[in-house]
Amino acid sequence: VESHRALLSDHGLTDVRSEAGYAACANFLSEIDRVARAMRLPTASRAYRRSFSANYRALFPDNARLYRVDVLETALDQHSEIWVNGEKFELSSDAMSYATALQQAWTEIMTIVGEWRNFGLENTLDLAEVERLRPHRTELAAALLALDVAWAQFENKYICELIAIEERARQLIVSAADVDFKLLYSEDFVGANDKAQDDLERQLVACIAHINAVANYKCKGRDDLGHDILLTAKRIMKEVEAQRAQYGEDNTECRAAASLLASEVIAAFQSVRLYLRRVRPCMERVDPHLCNNPGLVTRLVDWETSWEIGARYVRDIPLLDAICDIVSAIKSAQTIVPSLTDMCEDCDVELFLVLPRLVVLLYVADPSAHRSNLVRSMLPHRFVS
Repeated sequence: VESHRALLSDHGLTDVRSEAGYAACANFLSEIDRVARAMRLPTASRAYRRSFSANYRALFPDNARLYRVDVLETALDQHSEIWVNGEKFELSSDAMSYATALQQAWTEIMTIVGEWRNFGLENTLDLAEVERLRPHRTELAAALLALDVAWAQFENKYICELIAIEERARQLIVSAADVDFKLLYSEDFVGANDKAQDDLERQLVACIAHINAVANYKCKGRDDLGHDILLTAKRIMKEVEAQRAQYGEDNTECRAAASLLASEVIAAFQSVRLYLRRVRPCMERVDPHLCNNPGLVTRLVDWETSWEIGARYVRDIPLLDAICDIVSAIKSAQTIVPSLTDMCEDCDVELFLVLPRLVVLLYVADPSAHRSNLVRSMLPHRFVS
């Protein structure tokens, strides 16, 4: 009765959304379970829990009643729609019928306990009159049994459908992990230029882009960063490595910027692949709401950031040559003005005033050099097409 008194109401319904309302409802459910055990009422079968996934078996480890507020909340809300990763799923009509039955059983319990509470010690009626008017023990027992049966039926249907929805929601990760596994096998046993390997790599990039669109809430969630970025990055790395082998490290310093940008594209791709390999054997640990997986989101942020740069500068070879030209010229300027080196290393605020001016001066000094492409991309309105 006291736990019933503590329940909060929201527009005439039991409040389970607020923190205080949730706690009060959890306490009331615990008291219902305690009263049912004290009255030695039988428990509806929970054998179905053995078929739950590992995650839900951890929440429902045995056949005890284990009344959870979140299960009740779903039944009371009567909302069949569940949104996961931007996709709408719906509970079946059977699940909603069981939800209605549980809602009715809950209303009956609330009514009986409320009437019991109204005939408390503060009531002015004599004891005999109170005993006659307030609900009898048999009514409470019947209501508790009805609640338990309705609860078990809804819990079974709801959790089973929730497991199925979560499995479907994880398919983005499952599909990507499967493609990565095939690609890994192809890389180990098939030639590097094999067309099947290229197709698998293209599929994997498309999978990652799709995952990025639904899970990367920290960036733009782009899904238009294509396989050509990776192909260009790989080609650039091969060219730089060949040049280094032929001319030595010191004589290929001018291509360091290209090597750095290309390597970051490849490294971000490999980082996502490593994540997929790690979760493949334990997919049930992946939160079906993909944005709730910190390790995944961190890798997607790196992937989108580096691939956006790759799309702008690595994929556009003339622009990449301009970047390399500018970086080489700035390095030469650092030998003349050592303070510029410190400014670049510290990312000093003044650097962002100096750098644009330096780029323009370098362009003016040699308008025909590769660097002109960078200036044209930044100041297109200053050039005649």
